[in-house]
Formats: sequence, structure tokens, C-alpha cells
Amino acid sequence: MEFFAKNIIPGEVLVQLIAFLIVFFSLKAFAWKPLQASLASRREKIRSDLQEIEEAKREIERLRQEYGEHLQKIEDEARAKLQQAVHEGREIARQIQDKAREESQAAFAKAKENLDLEVAKARITLRREIGDLALRVSEKVIRERLDANREQDKVLEILDQLENTL
Repeated sequence: MEFFAKNIIPGEVLVQLIAFLIVFFSLKAFAWKPLQASLASRREKIRSDLQEIEEAKREIERLRQEYGEHLQKIEDEARAKLQQAVHEGREIARQIQDKAREESQAAFAKAKENLDLEVAKARITLRREIGDLALRVSEKVIRERLDANREQDKVLEILDQLENTL
């Protein structure tokens, strides 16, 4: 303790204490309030920035959900249009098949009708030719009756001619 008693000068301690208090109160008056205000404004700016970031995150999330919903709606519409196109394609294919079936039936009916007409014409022509042949055969037979010897040979010849013409 002697060391302190010899080295401590009470006047100096008092001057240093008074200087410290002057510096302390002047700093408190002039620097502490602006420093506190600066820290408070900085704290407030950080808080507002964090709130803006949170709002931006919420907005981004909302936009992402809207985008997802919109994308889903577009996919649903595309799927519906694709199904509609497939349905229309099937309907067109069915119509084309029905039309082709009707046309083929009409062509078949017309061909059958033409065939029936040709058969009828052929029958008429055949009847005429048979009638003509019968007349010719009758004429020849009558002429040949006059000639008895050649009658049988002539009939065979006439029959051969008839076979060749048919």
C-alpha cells in the first residue's frame, strides 16, 4: 500500500476524474444520441429489408403457384383438345368407311344390274340365233328331204355346224 500512497497524487486523480467526467458527459450529449439514432435507423432498415425479402418470397411463391395452376390448365386444355381431335379423327374415319361402304354397295348393285342386263341381252340374242338356226335347219331339212340319200349326212353336217356356231 505504500506504493500506492507514494505514487498516487490526489490532485492528479481529481483532475483526471474531472476530465473523464467532462469527456464522458460531452460524448454522451453529443455523440451517444446520434450514435444511438444511427444504430436505431440501421436496425429499422435491416428489419424493413427483411420484411421486403419475406414479402418478395411470398410473392414469388404465389406467382409460382399461379404459374403451376396456369401450366396445369394449359396441359388440361391441350389434353382435352387432343382427345377432341382423336374423337373427330375417329368420327371422320367412320364417315369415310361408311361412305366407302355405301359407294362399294352402289357399285356392286350397278355391276349386278349391268350383268343382269347383259345376261338378258345374251339370252335374247341366243333366242334369236336359235330361232334363225332352227329356221335354217328346217329349210335345209326340207330341201334335203327331197333328196333322201343325202338326208342323213346333211343332218350330221348341220349338227356339226350348230355345234361350231354355239
